[in-house]
Amino acid sequence: MSTNSNTWYDPCLAQKFFRCPPLPDTSVIIVFHNEAWSTLLRTVFSVLHTSPAFLLKEIILVDDASTEEYLQKQLEEFVRELKIVRVMRQRERKGLVAARLLGASVAQGQVLTFLDAHCECFHGWLEPLISRIAEEPTAVVSPRIVTIDLNTFQLRKPVANQLYNNRGSFDWALTFIWEPIPKHIFNLRKNETHPIKTPTFAGGLFSISKSYFEHIGTYDDQMEIWGGENVEMSFRVWQCGGQLEILPCSVVGHVFRTKSPHTFPKGTEVITRNQVRLAEVWMDDYKMIFYHRNNKASAMANELSYGDISDRRKLRENLNCKNFSWYLNTIYPEMFVPEFKPLKFGPIRNVGSKMCLDVGDKNAEGRPVIIYQCHNQGGNQYFEYTSNKELRHNIAKELCLQAETNPQPVRMQVCALKKGESRPSPHQEWIFTQENLLKNPSSGKCLHVKEKVILMDDCNAWNDYQRWSFS
Repeated sequence: MSTNSNTWYDPCLAQKFFRCPPLPDTSVIIVFHNEAWSTLLRTVFSVLHTSPAFLLKEIILVDDASTEEYLQKQLEEFVRELKIVRVMRQRERKGLVAARLLGASVAQGQVLTFLDAHCECFHGWLEPLISRIAEEPTAVVSPRIVTIDLNTFQLRKPVANQLYNNRGSFDWALTFIWEPIPKHIFNLRKNETHPIKTPTFAGGLFSISKSYFEHIGTYDDQMEIWGGENVEMSFRVWQCGGQLEILPCSVVGHVFRTKSPHTFPKGTEVITRNQVRLAEVWMDDYKMIFYHRNNKASAMANELSYGDISDRRKLRENLNCKNFSWYLNTIYPEMFVPEFKPLKFGPIRNVGSKMCLDVGDKNAEGRPVIIYQCHNQGGNQYFEYTSNKELRHNIAKELCLQAETNPQPVRMQVCALKKGESRPSPHQEWIFTQENLLKNPSSGKCLHVKEKVILMDDCNAWNDYQRWSFS
């Protein structure tokens, strides 16, 4: 356990939290599945050592059907000595949502605080969360999350006097991402300690009033294992009258893994199923932007194989929730909304190579496009030909195919066309000719595959390596 006295930022130390009227207490709920003994207990002792006793009602450890022997009787005997810590168990693997709902169902605290099982809390982490909920019961609040190194497990403390300027976002594949707070929003805050409104939240670490959690519909209990539940709750909270906030003075360390260490008993398609459920309930017609990018999700929606959502739609009606257009216009006006009906969309197949254009990597900005075996999964091979004659890959960022001067390969660059404009940058304008060539009018040259490299070359309607089709 590292020493983590909250001395990193003076304005946070100056905050005062009054006990009259008394602040609500909290149940801390930690879900685990085959978590390492030391990591799990680091989280537990961190909560115990940094939380005022009058705020901490209990710690509930929810076991999602762990198979490790040390997490059975040995764990129960160990935590029994800690008095306010108890273990609940799911006998079969049901995943994060079901496990958190189990913990919440037995929680006695007025506030529910959810943590992952690989965290370390700074001193002073809990008071800002609880105080904010006491002030605004419809606020769902998250701490500032700092990194615990995956290899050394060292806690990377925030730098003293370094302002926090990140918030949660999402891409049109419905994946949570972090983004910098836009400058005009950052400047509107009263001071550096003031809550940060966030369009979405990571969902692993947060506090919520138990009564509000129940009022707002807890979780969608038909979501399976893990994935999408944080984006679903983000849309639901905002659209139904609540708010999501990050509190810069509440700091919790977290181990960020490069991939899930656990298996998905029903396969990773459960993530897609979860995303389809949230799209069908909360996104209205905007769900089509998601379906364009995910063929599996589109097929699942068409086959109605995502389960019954009538209760969730009834919840939305009963709570008199706003529509998704309101969310985009009011809560997240900075979000780029792709065209509902682009002229063409999907993978772009090269006739000569019988392969598809591919951005190669989710961090595609500035990198050459590649030619790769067509997989019909969307993702890296998803493009849109817009009414403004751009070839966009709008999933995580606004990226456009940009013609380069030979012998430079063609690259993905940030789209130059701004909101309200109608003419793209000359290097990002493309014309589909009658011969199925992709021509850049500015250079007069066409997109060409040469030895698996994508280049610009003199247009030749007879060359199959310059002929393309959307499939």
